Amino acid sequence: MPGYTTHKRAVQGRLRRVEGQVRGIQKMVENDRYCIDVLTQVSAAKAALDGIALLLLADHTE
Repeated sequence: MPGYTTHKRAVQGRLRRVEGQVRGIQKMVENDRYCIDVLTQVSAAKAALDGIALLLLADHTE
């Protein structure tokens, strides 16, 4: 049965971190923050999601 046993805790922690990043981005937009600053945070969140995808792929291929 497929699962995330090897990296489950790491994936969950990273997902919580990304959730916080996205909420921060929402607040930045609400507060009319400078576009480049918002885009920088979007890029960071995307990179974090890419890292999560790699962990999931590692579990899948093990």
